[in-house]
Amino acid sequence: MGVEINILETDFKITLQGFATEQEANNIGNFTLEAIRTLINNLNIDISKLKGVVISYKFSEALQNATSIYQHKSPSSFTNSKQGEAVGQLVTKIGSDGLCKEYTLVLSIDFFVELFNDGSFLKLNEEGYRAVIHRIHHELVHVHEKNLLTCLAQNFAVNEYGDALLISATRAWSEYLANYMSSGTAPQETIDLFLENLDTVVNEVSDEVENLILNYKRDNISLNEMYLEAKKRIKLIINSYAYAIGYVHSLNININEYNPKLALTVSNSKIRNQLSELGVAFQNLYEKFNDKRITGFDDYGEITLLIDKIYKQFGLALECPDWSSDCGLYIHVN
Repeated sequence: MGVEINILETDFKITLQGFATEQEANNIGNFTLEAIRTLINNLNIDISKLKGVVISYKFSEALQNATSIYQHKSPSSFTNSKQGEAVGQLVTKIGSDGLCKEYTLVLSIDFFVELFNDGSFLKLNEEGYRAVIHRIHHELVHVHEKNLLTCLAQNFAVNEYGDALLISATRAWSEYLANYMSSGTAPQETIDLFLENLDTVVNEVSDEVENLILNYKRDNISLNEMYLEAKKRIKLIINSYAYAIGYVHSLNININEYNPKLALTVSNSKIRNQLSELGVAFQNLYEKFNDKRITGFDDYGEITLLIDKIYKQFGLALECPDWSSDCGLYIHVN
C-alpha cells in the first residue's frame, strides 16, 4: 500500500511504500513527520531543499527510483543498521552549476526497527523512539552540511586515486560531523554500539586487509582484486572511526575510562598513530566548518593525507599525478 503525507506549508512530503495496512503506514509517516518537526524546531540546522522522505519495504527499488529521477551519480555514505546493511541514503539532485538543488531521503523500513515489537508496530519503549529519532537527526545534519558547503561542487569528477583518498575523506568527515552534531539525541546504547563496532573493525578488518595483501604476495589473488577489496575495508575502518570519534569529541568521552577495551585495541593497532592524527584532523575541519572557513576540497587535505598514510602503513603506496585526471593508478606493495 502506498500513502503520501503532505505538509501544506511547503512542498515537502512523506511517501510510504509497501505497507500492509494504511494504519501502519500512517503510524510510521506521522512519527517521522513529528520527529522532523520537533528536531527542526529545537535545533539550529538548515534542512531547506529537503523535498521529501520515502519510506519503503523495498529499499533498493525505492533508492533506484529516486536516483533515477535525480540522475544521482555520486551517492552519499549510506546509513547502516547494526548488522551493517544499508537502511538509509540521502539522494541529491545536482544542478548544472554543481550545486545541490533538492534532496530526497530514502529510508528502509529497517531504519525504524526499534519501533517494532514481534512484528507489530510501536513498542512502548522510550529507548526505541530515541534511537530512531537520533537516526533521523543524523540524516538531517547531512542535509544541513550540504546546504552550508555550497563551495563544494557535487559533480566534481575524480579518478580511482581520488575515490580512494579525497572521496573517502569527505564522506568519513561527513559521518563524523553528523554524529558530532546529533550526539545530543543519541541514546547511550547507540553510542556504545558504535564504540563496540569500532573495536571489532579495528581488530578484525585490519587483519582482513593484511591477509588480502599476503594472499596477493602468494599469487592467490590479482593486484586489482586485492586493492579493491582492501580499499573497501580501509574505508570501513575510516568510517567506523569517524562515527565513533564524532560522539567521543562532542560528548567529551574519555575512552580510557569509558571503554578501556577499545582504548587497548586502538593502542595495539598498527595504525594507532594514523587514527589518532585522523581524530585531530576531523576536529580541525569541524572547527573550520563551525567558523564557516571551508572554501573547497583543499580543506580536506589533512584528512586525505592521513588516509594515504593508512594505506602506506598497511603496505600499499598509491601513486597518481592527481585525482582529477584520466591517468591510471599505480599501486606499490611493500
